Amino acid sequence: MKDPFFVKPIPWLVQLAQPLCDRAGLPALPLHIHEMLLGALFYSVIFYPISPILSRILAPKHYARLSRNRRLNWDAHVVSMVQSLLINGLAIWVLMTDEERAAMTWEERIWGYTGGTSMIQGLAAGYFIWDLVVTSMNLHVFGLGTLAHAVAALLVFSFGF
Repeated sequence: MKDPFFVKPIPWLVQLAQPLCDRAGLPALPLHIHEMLLGALFYSVIFYPISPILSRILAPKHYARLSRNRRLNWDAHVVSMVQSLLINGLAIWVLMTDEERAAMTWEERIWGYTGGTSMIQGLAAGYFIWDLVVTSMNLHVFGLGTLAHAVAALLVFSFGF
């Protein structure tokens, strides 16, 4: 399956990322770095302003009573839910429609490459970029454990490229 993402790889960004990705042994990352960055931007917009606006509409009394730190935590959980629904929905869609993946052996499914699965991986890594930034900026709210999780998850998702 060709990468179904609505934005094609950005040539200057691919060229910028290529040398570092080559040194790191991540040959497919330059083709999906735009998905990571646009994913991080998407999750940022969900975090602010969408989550606060929707939360004030859907749970006006409860959300208004939360402290600033609790609202940050609430909004982060909204982003997490959106990310989970998006990634799982896309994964099911790719499982059902990616003929290239369907023809692969189990080893090829683990070690192989398709544009659809890598798109999902890029969007998931974008979430962990967002998570790393938000956690780093609000360490007093989320703590070192969440920071370690963001770093580890970003590394794990990135190593797959």
